[in-house]
Amino acid sequence: MKVTHTKLLAQVPLLTDLPTELLESLAKSCRFEQVNRGHVIIDRHDTTRRFFFLLSGQVRMLDLNRQGQEIALAILDAPTHFGELAVIDSLPRSASVQATIRCEVASISPQDAEKLIYTVPQVSRKIMQNMATVIRNNNLHRQVLQQQSISNRLAAYLLGQLPKNIDPKETVCIRNLPIQYDLSILLGTTRESISRALTTLVDEGLVTKDGKNLYLNDIPGLYQLLEDD
Repeated sequence: MKVTHTKLLAQVPLLTDLPTELLESLAKSCRFEQVNRGHVIIDRHDTTRRFFFLLSGQVRMLDLNRQGQEIALAILDAPTHFGELAVIDSLPRSASVQATIRCEVASISPQDAEKLIYTVPQVSRKIMQNMATVIRNNNLHRQVLQQQSISNRLAAYLLGQLPKNIDPKETVCIRNLPIQYDLSILLGTTRESISRALTTLVDEGLVTKDGKNLYLNDIPGLYQLLEDD
């Protein structure tokens, strides 16, 4: 059975638990589209203010460093949302958003987005919680980049993906690990360096790779790696 647009929107954490009537109204306001890998959904410095829901696929958020090199700020997996900053502050986009694989996205106008964010308490609260998470992740990202060894940067990144209150004795699966190119621009290095770093962690028994999934076999060992840097 084909999944309706309303049901797709209901899977987005920001919209979870909203009344069906509100979701149906939102679906009618949305522009739905399929985009291919490499498609730029949002351009940095663009003045458009549409608010997006990623229904399937994965996107990377991109910026430029002082040397003009492309850097990744984050990798987002569906279902999620993005583009709220321009809705809230009315300023040009601070980053580009590009599809890493084929994606389905929905978007609403700035006016509809403002109504959703400012008049629905559940959404307002989740937007604020998400912004707090983004700030924490940005702080963590800076700490990751301070690691001199690329293996340590990769270890720090992987530890940052752990769920809260995880038992360090458990083996944890990081699903849909970003491709090596995305990891390289996230961690400020080259794809070849990421490949070597991943091989090092595998050889040391700290992680095991299985397709797009990566298993963290020795979480205390990964933390120890950072302490030894």
